[in-house]
Amino acid sequence: MVREWDVARDSQDGFTRELYCPRVDFAVGPFNLDANIDYNNRLIEEAYQKYKSLLELLKSRSDSKDKVLKPNENPRCFLVIEIEHKSSRKHRLGSIVNASALGKIGIIVASDQKVFESLVKIRKYLEFLDHVQKTRCAPENIMIITKENFLEILRGA
Repeated sequence: MVREWDVARDSQDGFTRELYCPRVDFAVGPFNLDANIDYNNRLIEEAYQKYKSLLELLKSRSDSKDKVLKPNENPRCFLVIEIEHKSSRKHRLGSIVNASALGKIGIIVASDQKVFESLVKIRKYLEFLDHVQKTRCAPENIMIITKENFLEILRGA
């Protein structure tokens, strides 16, 4: 696990400083940082299969409990975990987009109920934009979970 992961750090592919390179709170490997995309994605898929039961448990306590998660087919890493505190809605939107784009699965951990509700609203907005064909950005590989539920599951794992 890497904390405050800069997605271009150690990059050996086209994802360089010439592009916008976000930092995510936590990234969990395997990572997809070079031109061996098929091999890297196979390692990430193996991690996904290995930890699928933990992900399902997290999902069962998240806003996505009744949704089918559609994992990112070309992720930068296995998991992206963003912790959302009192940041602005713009920052929350960015966290959702970055977690979805970079992780096979993205997990957004809300510090409290108000932040959780805000994140769910933002996700619904992105789903609406996708539904009315404004843009293709529905984050179908994201789950939003409260800090309490997240920690409870990890403590029991």
